[in-house]
Amino acid sequence: MSPRDEHTPHGHDEQANVVYLPTDRDDAPTVVDAEVIDGDDERAPARTDQARQAYNTRLIPTAARERMATGAVVAVRRTAPVAAAGTRAAVRHALYPVYGTRAVVRRFRDSHGSARFERQMRTAEAAGDQESLRYWHEAKSAENQRKHERKMDWTDSPVKLLKALGAGLAGLGVLLLLAGTALAIGGQDLALFIAPITGMLDAIRWAWWFGTAYGALLVLAATAGGALYLWNEGRKQDDAVPAWAQSQAQHAETAETYAVINEDMLTKALSHCKVSGLDKALKAGEPVLYDVVPRQQGGGTYVQIRLPFGVVAADFLHPDKVERLAGNLGRHKHEVYPQRQPEADARVLDLWIADQGTMDRPAPTWPLLAEGEFDVFRDGIPWGVTMRGEPVEQGALARHGLVGAVSKQGKTAMLRIHALSVALDPTVELRIADLKGDGDWSMFAPRAATLIEGSADEQAEATCAMLEDLVAEMMRRYDRKRALGVKGAIPRKLSRQPGSDFHPIFAYIDECQVLYQSPHPIGTTKADARAWRAAKRLHDQARAVNIQLWQATQRPDPTAIPAPVREGAHVRLGLYVPNAEAAKMVLADAADMGARPQDLRPGKDRGTFVATGEFDAIGEGMAFLITKSYFVDTKDAYPVIDRAMRILDNHGRTVTPAADDTDQGEDVDPLLDIAEALGHEPRLGTQQVLQRLTEHNHTHYESWTFADLTSYLRQFDAEPRKYQGYMVVRSDLVHEAITNRDETASTQRAAGDVDPGEAPGDEGSSPHTPP
Repeated sequence: MSPRDEHTPHGHDEQANVVYLPTDRDDAPTVVDAEVIDGDDERAPARTDQARQAYNTRLIPTAARERMATGAVVAVRRTAPVAAAGTRAAVRHALYPVYGTRAVVRRFRDSHGSARFERQMRTAEAAGDQESLRYWHEAKSAENQRKHERKMDWTDSPVKLLKALGAGLAGLGVLLLLAGTALAIGGQDLALFIAPITGMLDAIRWAWWFGTAYGALLVLAATAGGALYLWNEGRKQDDAVPAWAQSQAQHAETAETYAVINEDMLTKALSHCKVSGLDKALKAGEPVLYDVVPRQQGGGTYVQIRLPFGVVAADFLHPDKVERLAGNLGRHKHEVYPQRQPEADARVLDLWIADQGTMDRPAPTWPLLAEGEFDVFRDGIPWGVTMRGEPVEQGALARHGLVGAVSKQGKTAMLRIHALSVALDPTVELRIADLKGDGDWSMFAPRAATLIEGSADEQAEATCAMLEDLVAEMMRRYDRKRALGVKGAIPRKLSRQPGSDFHPIFAYIDECQVLYQSPHPIGTTKADARAWRAAKRLHDQARAVNIQLWQATQRPDPTAIPAPVREGAHVRLGLYVPNAEAAKMVLADAADMGARPQDLRPGKDRGTFVATGEFDAIGEGMAFLITKSYFVDTKDAYPVIDRAMRILDNHGRTVTPAADDTDQGEDVDPLLDIAEALGHEPRLGTQQVLQRLTEHNHTHYESWTFADLTSYLRQFDAEPRKYQGYMVVRSDLVHEAITNRDETASTQRAAGDVDPGEAPGDEGSSPHTPP
């Protein structure tokens, strides 16, 4: 048994608790340079059978090591805040004398110079206050005169000082001699004559001794007093202390200060935004003027600032400047919205600062959730509330809209609020295309005349057909409007009259990027794409005949929202978008005036949108409005539609499905369509004729080519002719062909040779397809 084995728990000494150090054995022989000591030598260490204890952390029990680690973590957690607070306090108190010195120097400079007069003069000059300017100019002149007189006095001061010193010493000598004479006479002792002089010399000697003995202490006390004074002055400059070095009390005071926005705080915040032009202007003493002083507006503070010369509002619209300005005001980036004043010059900066916590307040319940009807002529769409909690309503008619946001930001729910509102008007017709097809719009099935759900090409084509049908309805309404002699907007009475065919139509396309990015000829941004052309025609003319189009996309880019579609939207609403380019796509020029939906917090600000355009709640002179929309979830939307259906029944109305115009073969007359395409033009190029025919009836004329047009017109002797190098269709020939055909048809019908349903001249070619 080895010596180690003898001391194991199985050995004879079970009381031993031995921990062995790890050893590195090397079987190779080792040469040791040492002295061999005999076993009986007294220098030999005493042998013992008890093995010595050794310590090795790797052999310490796990529980003990866990307790040691836990203790270390607890110790760090307890001491770290104390150490951090101590470090902040040390830095803070070390900076106080520096800030105090700066304050004293600034105060001395202002009290002994003319800087304060110049500042007041510049302020009065900028404000156009001539009386104040004159007063401060006179005060500055008087101060300069006094300063000049003081300087001139210094030239005579040495001579005057010497004269005064000589006179003083002579007077003191005479006084001492008179005092000595009085003492000598009174005391009958001639030695007392010089007693006052010796006393004065003793006093001077004592003063010298005191100065040499305690001078160092006096200097030290004066230095300490001066440092304490500077420290106290610096402590009053709490706003100069870095935020990380402030105490908890100072943090609380700073937070309370930031809660109230005033002119001084705004000027200081702007001056620290690192705008070079403003820095130079402020150093030169130019003022920052406030055309509108800070006032409460929309759950925050609104102010209108006139910047100094050489500084424009656009200098503060860059994201970096906005973030720095927000930090200077104690706000997050999404809580500060600078913008350009659209109706003022470039130096005017509009600024809205949200109250702390305003953006986190939830919106109240939608007012129409449980009860109520809606009148699109008289009522406003209840969109939501401002940051201050004020209701925001928007007129329903004569406005096309566009909503843009990334996914899961409340875009569909917000657009659905609009549709649910107008659905409660019994005269409204709804046409809806949900190109996501996730059931978000399924509750409208009994209420909508058209409901398309799905994201396949078939649904995109059906949506395009819906838009083209709306274009045809628009043209029909214009014809009827002219026939009735209606001028201007359609009156409410006529619109709500049953059978007038002027009832309001609201069309909604959710995820419109599916439509505009579908394969050609439906989607894409090509010149002959059907979808954007139909949408543009609706944007251009439809709102005058009570047809409104609202679209929403989660992919605001040029292919998802073609430029003509974007430009035709009168109301634009932007929820959170990823960058400034996307914000520009959705909000247009308002994004250059300070509207920044990209600064909203994704997820946390779900349902909060920035509105611009013809949005009724936007105040005069403002470019946009931040609104927190109402929310109605999918489950609660079904009872609203049930109530809408009961309202329809109460008014004796029903939902009529939109007409299917896909099969128009029996009504197609190419000759009449060509005449309509020519309009009042005496002649028109063949490509323009084909384009207008396609717009009029895409299904029938989509496949027509120049050869088809020529072949069809040749049978009427009205084929295209060359005019100034271009092939054109002449209007006189087409109308002559129509007249001849009608006369021939009348003659043949009278003779009974032609079936009334067949037009002569169309033999050999179907009126439904190109020849």
